[in-house]
Amino acid sequence: MPVPSTVILLLLALWQFRRRPKLAKSLIVFSIVWLGFLASSFGSYWLLWPLEQQYAVYKQSVPHSCVVMVLGSGHDDGIQGDARHKLSATALARLSEGVALVKKADSKDCLLVLSGWTGGGSNTVAHAEEMKQAAIDMGAEPARILTLDDAKDTIEEALALRQTFGAAAEDMGDDAVGGRKLLLVTSASHMPRAMEIFIGTGFDPIAAPTDFLGRNDHWWRLSTENLDKSAKALHEYMGTTWLHVRMLLGV
Repeated sequence: MPVPSTVILLLLALWQFRRRPKLAKSLIVFSIVWLGFLASSFGSYWLLWPLEQQYAVYKQSVPHSCVVMVLGSGHDDGIQGDARHKLSATALARLSEGVALVKKADSKDCLLVLSGWTGGGSNTVAHAEEMKQAAIDMGAEPARILTLDDAKDTIEEALALRQTFGAAAEDMGDDAVGGRKLLLVTSASHMPRAMEIFIGTGFDPIAAPTDFLGRNDHWWRLSTENLDKSAKALHEYMGTTWLHVRMLLGV
């Protein structure tokens, strides 16, 4: 998180200002440069580009028999309106892509799988259920929607899908989910880590990224939007590092 990390650096600089003035001044300069870099369009784009360019937009025909897995990304029950209004911008972008893919399928043997728990706080409805209602409002057939209501993160989403289709997938091979191809829908920046998790869980997913955030704008433009984009990119880099540590430790 760019702002908290900058504040921590400044507090460290104040703490060391009398003991080590040179170190303190260096921390102050670095924190200002660091915040400026993350708030710039150049900085956010530079961080997002390596993540978002690993997988291209899915433009092929949708397999005759498939599972379109849409990873969740939060909602707020307190917002008035239809289900789509309660979804976060990220969740809405992911769901729109998933519904579009299912509609393109020339067969009713293509399922839309939606995941996510309540998210804690004041929410009482599972995120997967909110996305299901929003998907129905977008024209998806209720009979072709499957929800995984208890998954809290990407690892749990992969495990929940494996538990649902695992036995059949093992019989058909890792490139199938109950005899169907698996299309994985998530934000482009999250896709590399999500693919690694699903492959590690035993699947052979086809990436269908959406919600591209990287924008090649004027380098000098500083904004909170760029800070948010940089934070998402840093979250993915740290998440991938932690995933590799867990794999090494066998956790």
